[in-house]
This record gives sequence, structure tokens and C-alpha cells, in this order.
Amino acid sequence: MPSATPRKRWTHRILAVFGAVSLVAALSTTPAMAIDWTINADTQEAAAPTNASADASACPTLTSVPRGIETWFNTDDMEYRGLSDPGNSPSQTWSFAHKAAQLICGAKQGATIYVGMYFIRAIGTAERPETDTEIIWNAMKYVTANRGVSIGFVMDGGGITSASSKALIKKKLAEFNAAVYWCYNGCLNTNKSKKFPDAINHEKFVAISDTIWAGDAKQHPLVYSSSGNFARSQVRSYWQEATMIYNDVQLYNFVVDRYNAMKVCSGSTKGSSSCKSGKFPTTATSSHTLKKLRGIWTDKFFRHYTDADRGTSISFSPQPETVLDYYVEQFNDVDCKVDNKIRVAMYRLTDTRAVRFIDTVKALTKQGCDVRVLLSQQGGATTISKQVAKQIKAAGLTSQINCTKIPIHTKMILIGPASNNSGRIMFGTANMSTSGIRYSEEHVVTMDSRRASPAFAADIRQAYGVYQTGWNELNQGSRTCK
Repeated sequence: MPSATPRKRWTHRILAVFGAVSLVAALSTTPAMAIDWTINADTQEAAAPTNASADASACPTLTSVPRGIETWFNTDDMEYRGLSDPGNSPSQTWSFAHKAAQLICGAKQGATIYVGMYFIRAIGTAERPETDTEIIWNAMKYVTANRGVSIGFVMDGGGITSASSKALIKKKLAEFNAAVYWCYNGCLNTNKSKKFPDAINHEKFVAISDTIWAGDAKQHPLVYSSSGNFARSQVRSYWQEATMIYNDVQLYNFVVDRYNAMKVCSGSTKGSSSCKSGKFPTTATSSHTLKKLRGIWTDKFFRHYTDADRGTSISFSPQPETVLDYYVEQFNDVDCKVDNKIRVAMYRLTDTRAVRFIDTVKALTKQGCDVRVLLSQQGGATTISKQVAKQIKAAGLTSQINCTKIPIHTKMILIGPASNNSGRIMFGTANMSTSGIRYSEEHVVTMDSRRASPAFAADIRQAYGVYQTGWNELNQGSRTCK
């Protein structure tokens, strides 16, 4: 898609934002100041703050304490350069990657960083350098060398990453002594690959134990959750979103427990002796909640609630077979007289989940809910089959369920009233697929402003408006799925 002219880009942004402006204006509590990225508006790349210290110049980070939740899309990059970066210098990087790097640069002295990823790309070619990930690796290199930060990665070691790519990844991550663990056929699936061949470690999170922005002796962790892996192709070829949850200690602990469980089961299909016996390490404020079913370590809890007053929970896959799925469970308790506006943007809706989801959308529409769903017709894998497209048409839902004009990789759901932002946000890594619920490592975060204290509720409502704006932009040019 060629880059639009500045006037056209601005017009598109106005149209997309218009639907969310009234929502933001309806906030009953004045939100905190927005996150202060040090991004140069002329280049969309990182810039050190004015009169910055040598530390900030070498590793630019936020210049203010963030809200409890901050979210962003790669929309600015796509408007500035055009999808897939046509004609742009390969040495330039996108602000989506710079923002992730600035979170890394916020790691405190002696902190630990835990990374869970489906895949990453470390070293590219001269024609296609991995410049977007390089800015993240440079940030990691800085904090390990200058602040004594330790970093670990758990990644999927299956077909997504070739042997040669693994060698390049190990070489790059060795520059900052990162520990690297590979999972095969998923981490928590101990069966041979032929039994559950679709199982993968599909996580995309970064957890940092402590950060510098508050400037006191208390622990201020963060959790970064994104639809996109650390790879140039992910940043530039798909519409992606990312979210940072700041200062939620219990959420951080849950994610660290997740990392450690995957680490224990890495190395082979069967994992270590601790994986076989279920001796998973936990943090001081959490407990072991995994149970082996069908040879897969599943999470016994459907939701883990985080710090008090945050209105936040996190769900992990694999889940037991008795669980419907994260999304249908949420839709089942919607009162269309209260929460009559539902917006979904999802990379995949597979054949195995389509019937139940389509029935749910049909029932909600009949009850008076305004339901709009965006799926991706394009992508690196089959995103929507002809069979699912036929089911949507047969159900008479071609106005409610559409496919986007360009590839999206987002996984987000908004449930709330039409007149304001007081509702629920869901985001994470899980698609509407059976493998994403039953076999693979995934997470979904749910935030409900009405279950949060006033301060955190304001943060959630602000994020709700950002997600709504993002959905409006994704909806530009959407069409009937084929």
C-alpha cells in the first residue's frame, strides 16, 4: 500500500479518531498525563530528551512516570512511511520498536528482564537488516553493561525458527549474556509432536522487575504485552498493538511464574525432570496452578486477579477442555441494555471456533448489541478459511463481521456502553482458535474500569479510548470476508 500524502493521512486519522473523541471527552475523571515517549516527530525515531544526561542519551527512556496502563499501535509509523515501509531507507527504524526499547531502558540497576516470544529476528541481510529489533537489542546491551540487568528469553524452537536463524539469535543475544531457552511443540505440552502438532509457545511478553521512573526505593515493575513479535516483518507488515501495565506487582509475579514454568519445560518435548514431576517455581505471592491433562500442563484457574483496585485479571493457556474460551465466556454475561457496543479485532478465527463465535454474535445482535468484528483476510498463515466466510454469510452477519483491507495481527476486544469508555478491554496473544486455548502458551489480559478504583479506572478508560481509536483506523476500508 503506497504511503498517503500528508493531507490524506491527516484526513484518515480524523475519520478514525472521530468515533473515540466523544468517548474520551466523556471521562468523569481527568486522566493523568500521557506517556512521554522521546520520539522525534520528524523521523519517528528515538531522540534523547533536551539537556539529557549521558545515560538518557545512550539509552532514551520515558521522561515521566507512566499511567497504570499505556497502549499504542504502529499506526503512526504506517501513516508516516506507508505499510511495509516502501522506499524507506533500511537503516531507519519504526517508533513501535523504539517504544519497546525505551521501556527496556527504564530497567533499574540490578533488575531482571523476562522475555517470552514465539520468535524473534536477530541479524538480517544487507538488503533487509533487522533495524527495528536492533534498537531493542541495543537497549538490552546497554542496561546489562551499565546497570547490571540480567535478561532471559524463552522462545518456540519449532519450525518458525530455522537452525541457521537460531544460531544468529544465539550470537546476537550473547552480546549481552542473555539466557536463551527453546521450547519444542510448545513448552507445557509434553506429548510427542505428532499428537498435538499445532502446539507452540505463542507468548509475546516482557516483564521487568523494577524501573527507574518513580525515583524511590519501592518496586515498580512493568509487564509489556503485544500482538507482535520482535521482528521487522511483524512491525512493518501487520497492524499491531502493544500495551504496558505499570506497577501491578501481582500481574508481574504471574507473568514471571509463567516464564519460569516454560523455562522448566524447555529443552526437549518432555522437558526437565521438574517439568515431568510438576515442580514449578513460584513467586512469594503466588502459587502453582498447573495440572497435567492429556500430557499438557494446563492452568487450573481461568482467571488470575492482580493487585487490589486494578480491575485486572490475566488468563493463561493451555486451558482444560472444559473451558469454553476467553472470548465467549466474556460475551456470555453481556447485558446489551448496559454494554451495547462490542468491538473486536482478531487475526484468526479458525473453523473449530467459528460456529460457536458466530452463534454468539448472532445472539448478541438479536439482543440489541451493536457488534462489529474485524478479521484479517491476509497474513503469513491461513487467517480465515472459505468455510468460515461462508458461515458468516449464511448467518446473515456480513455487516457485523468483516475483513480488514490490510493484514492485522491484533487481538483485542472492547465491551462497553455507546456513550462512554466505562467498559472492559481484552488484549493479549490468543487468537480465536482451538490451539490457542487448548495446546499453546498464550495469555489474555482483561481490564474492567468498573471494577477498579477511581485512579485506575481513569487509566483504563483512557486506554479504552486509545483502543477504540485504533479499531476505527483498522476499520477503514474493511470489506466482506471471502
